[in-house]
Amino acid sequence: MAATIKYEALLQKPIILFGSGRSGTTIISEILFQHEDLAWHSNYQEIFPRFPQINFLRRLFDNSWWRMVKFWNFVGVSKNTRQKKSKQLINLAIFNPIERYNFWEKITGPRIDFSRGFLLDTKATEEERTYIRSFLAKQVKYQGRKRLIMKFTGPARLEYLHSIFPDAIFVNIVREPIATVRSWLEVGFWQTKGINRLWWVGAYSSEEEAEAEKLKNDPALITAFQYRKLMETTAYEIEKLGLQVYESHYEDFVKDPHTFIYKLMEYMQLPLSRHVEAYMQNIFVANRNERTSKKTPFSDETKKRILEIVSV
Repeated sequence: MAATIKYEALLQKPIILFGSGRSGTTIISEILFQHEDLAWHSNYQEIFPRFPQINFLRRLFDNSWWRMVKFWNFVGVSKNTRQKKSKQLINLAIFNPIERYNFWEKITGPRIDFSRGFLLDTKATEEERTYIRSFLAKQVKYQGRKRLIMKFTGPARLEYLHSIFPDAIFVNIVREPIATVRSWLEVGFWQTKGINRLWWVGAYSSEEEAEAEKLKNDPALITAFQYRKLMETTAYEIEKLGLQVYESHYEDFVKDPHTFIYKLMEYMQLPLSRHVEAYMQNIFVANRNERTSKKTPFSDETKKRILEIVSV
C-alpha cells in the first residue's frame, strides 16, 4: 500500500524541462520560472538540501506586495554566472532558481548517481518515490505555489523521473549541435569534467569507450561524441516508455521568443502571467548560434567531423 503524502495534490502534472546543457535550457526556464503558479529548486535549497522548510523564504522575496527580482539584459550568460560576477551581495542573497545536484544526490540516496548516471532502465524504489514526492510537495506548499517545475541537463533520466512523476509534462530543449559543442567547450564546468574523457556513466558499450579513447585528445570531438550519446539515450527512453515529449528548439526561441514561450505555456497548461510578460519585456535575447567565437574557433574540417559524429 502506497504511503500517504501530505500536499499530494500539489504534485499533479509537474513540469520537467531537460536538454543536453548549453542548449537554451537556462534562458527558457528562467522566463518560465517567473510564473506565479510555479515552485522551483532554489539556491537556498542547495545549501540546505534536507530542509524543505527553507522554502518559506521565497515568501519573503516574492509575494503579492513585492518581488525582489533583478532584471538583466540577457547576452547568453546564465543567471548564476551573472550573479557570481555581480558586486552587489543582495543579488546573491535573493531567493533564486538554480540548477544543482547536491540536493538531488541527497534526496535520491546512495543507490542513484543522479549527477553523472544516465540511469537507463532504472526506476525509483517505492521508498525513494515516497520520500522524493513528499519532499517536493512540501517545497511547493512552503513556497506558496500551485505546481512544480524542474530543470535538468545532461542525461534525460526519463525512466527514473517518470517512475516518480507518472503524469509529468516533459519538455526537451534542443539546439544545433555545432553551437552546442562550442558552448560546452567555453564553460568552466566542462574544462574539468568532459573535455578529455567521458563524463556521464552507465550507458557506453566497450566499443564506444574505445572510440572515445581515440577522440579524447580533441576536445571538440570528444564533446560531440558525448552530445551524441545524450541524444541517443533520450530517444531510447522516449521510445521505450512511449512518452509524449514536447520537443522545442533553441533556434525557434531566438527567432520569436514571445510566441515560443506562449506556445510552451499552453502545452504546460499554464495560464497567462503578467510576471512572465514583464520579465520578457526586460531581457534581450541574443542568437548565440550566429556569433563568431575567437575563444573557440572551429575549422570547416572540425565542423564536418562534429556533424559526422552526431549523425551516426
